[in-house]
Amino acid sequence: MSGPLPAHTLTDMEETDSRSTVETVADALTEAVRDGRLAPGQRLTENAFTSRLGVSRSSVREAFRRLTADGLLTAEPHRGVMVRQLSRSEVDNLFQVRGALETLAVKLALPVLHQVPETLVALQADLDTAAEQGDMNRFSELNARFHRLFRETADNPLLNETLTRLSNSLYWLQFRVLVDRRDVFDTNRQHRQLTDCVVADDTAGAEAAMLDHVENARQLIQSLPDDHFAAPPAPAKSKAKGNQRNAKA
Repeated sequence: MSGPLPAHTLTDMEETDSRSTVETVADALTEAVRDGRLAPGQRLTENAFTSRLGVSRSSVREAFRRLTADGLLTAEPHRGVMVRQLSRSEVDNLFQVRGALETLAVKLALPVLHQVPETLVALQADLDTAAEQGDMNRFSELNARFHRLFRETADNPLLNETLTRLSNSLYWLQFRVLVDRRDVFDTNRQHRQLTDCVVADDTAGAEAAMLDHVENARQLIQSLPDDHFAAPPAPAKSKAKGNQRNAKA
């Protein structure tokens, strides 16, 4: 007859269960932003998600903390936790970094994908079909898988984690592009060009195609109306002007 589990085993099980619950909450919040059910600037409370998801407040609090670090949420004094809203300049800064890192992911992943291209080629065929059928939801899902394939195949955990965080920050804006702009299907041209370059072992061409693809995505997002973005920060008052006014006084 087996005895009771050692105390350290019970602790490990509790910690594993807690991590799993936090991940479930974080995934639910991310999906709600991704499909537009939560919008930038919307305030989130621990009580609401505790009752809605049937989890502890500590799990919701930790999920909030994690998604704030990932850039999906923001925490402000006296206002609490909200879905993060980017300004136009922040979008440009983000895409500048994303373009460089997505290109690096292509460079690192290409040797592997060139040797075993079947997954990429099949994914491209599915993208072509979704674009031809005008299936926006399917195209969006496949586009995410396309980018994830490169960053995961690159086998650089820091690169993968950083690109994931950058993508999280853009979820809602990408959702609005899918709703407002049908020309998003035109981006499949760069997918196809990139796939062809991988098959041909053309690293420079593949990097250029990815950079073009990221720039196209930036332009689509920047084409959205102003009310989709946070207001730019107010310009800081010049200390020199302040000193001049004091001197005149």
